[in-house]
Amino acid sequence: MNRIRLINKEQLSSITKFIDDNSNEFNYFKMIGWNSKNIENQFSKNNNYSLGYYQADKLTGVLIGDRIKNDNEYDLELHILFVSKDLRRKKIATKLLNYIETNNVNFSKIFIEVAEDNVDAISFYQKNSF
Repeated sequence: MNRIRLINKEQLSSITKFIDDNSNEFNYFKMIGWNSKNIENQFSKNNNYSLGYYQADKLTGVLIGDRIKNDNEYDLELHILFVSKDLRRKKIATKLLNYIETNNVNFSKIFIEVAEDNVDAISFYQKNSF
């Protein structure tokens, strides 16, 4: 069964395993500072808003971000959207983004920063109306 659920520091061991299992593809995020300590700190923050996509209770995709108060609303600053390489192009990342919209998570805006040379990510976000 596939499902999406909020993830926090209680799932840190499964997130660490997920990253270790995908270490070659996760290198980009490591290069910009997302080492295991930074990820642990992220999941300990009060404004952490992160989702995990599970297939048969195995973590296969993550959305990691911060919930930022903006006047009377909240924005989402998206830090990482990552899916296991062998499961890409199966709409998992799209499902994670759609979860936010379809489950009454009232973010007024979602902020995403993508490197100019990350053509696949730019194409993905454009396809998903970002």
